[in-house]
Amino acid sequence: MTKSLTIRYKAARSIRIACGLVFILFCSFYLFFQTHLLEMLQKVLSDGQTAYAARWGTWIITLVLCLVQFGVSQAVRLPERCHALTYLPSVLLLSCITGFDKSIYESVSIGHWSWIIPLSVVALFGVSWVCRRWDWLGDDNREQTWLGRLLPNTLTLFLLCVGCMAWGNTDEVFHYETAADAALLRDDYEAVLSIGADSPRTSRELTVLRTYALSRTGLLGEKLFDYPQRDASRGLLFEAGLPATTWLKPTAVYEYLGDTPRAGESVTDYLRRLCHEETGNEPALDYYLCALLLRKELDTFVAELNYYCYVEPSLPRAYQEALFLYYAGHAELTPPFDLSAVGRDYQLYRLSPAAHQKTYWYYYDHTTIRFE
Repeated sequence: MTKSLTIRYKAARSIRIACGLVFILFCSFYLFFQTHLLEMLQKVLSDGQTAYAARWGTWIITLVLCLVQFGVSQAVRLPERCHALTYLPSVLLLSCITGFDKSIYESVSIGHWSWIIPLSVVALFGVSWVCRRWDWLGDDNREQTWLGRLLPNTLTLFLLCVGCMAWGNTDEVFHYETAADAALLRDDYEAVLSIGADSPRTSRELTVLRTYALSRTGLLGEKLFDYPQRDASRGLLFEAGLPATTWLKPTAVYEYLGDTPRAGESVTDYLRRLCHEETGNEPALDYYLCALLLRKELDTFVAELNYYCYVEPSLPRAYQEALFLYYAGHAELTPPFDLSAVGRDYQLYRLSPAAHQKTYWYYYDHTTIRFE
């Protein structure tokens, strides 16, 4: 009898250890994936006074979740076959702290989690009572193999982990945004430009962050169209007065460009005013010229380029591609410099547009824009 109890105790302990290891591994990988979201969450909660350390944050959160599970396990005392259910409150807590979206920059609220998590604990007590009754009535429970007890726990943990990923925020573009925001906090503009660089998915927030990083590195006119543009000139800046949706505040970009927008002023009108009234600076001029390109206003672009810049072969790539389009449509005009090399690239583009998506020509021919 004593030997049988010892075997059952060892089997129960091994199942608990196996479940714990699986949960710790899942937390480690999942929290690593959610690093930038948690970094932004901590910035918001601390008003920018503290920074999130991914390694320490992962271990501290995992330890807290394991302690919660241990407390729940001691309280409900589920049979070994149902032991994995004691991880439900911990999984819900993990989903709660990783389920935020871009509204965190305006306010942080746990919302429905405030009653779901306590309710889950109450439900576990109910399930515990039912399971203990079922366990007591099960004639073959004492003869059940270790594997027969492990498999239900493994399946339960698998479903809880899948549920955690479903309840948490796993949106690809939002994670690009938080990663770019985190890189901007470190003034790592190269990292911003590498985030999601090969993905066709984007958002206005991500486009604004990339545009700002391109301008900071002096590559706005060179590489703007390396990235998908879905919002025309609206994608260059945030609108004043709207709730914040990134850690990078609109006022920071306005200060960088030289002035703030006036009431009712569109992005393009704002940038035009900065240049015409000379309240802006060199970055503002690049922003303005790119806004005209994004709106496909080639006539205005060429006129403003001639007014503000030396039109020469050292112009950024997007500007040269736009110039070629303009002079190709105005055969009676003479280009300001030899565009034959650009013309050869254009012929390659015409042969295979899909292979040249990172050009202004592809944007001009294949993007439907929304004017402001």
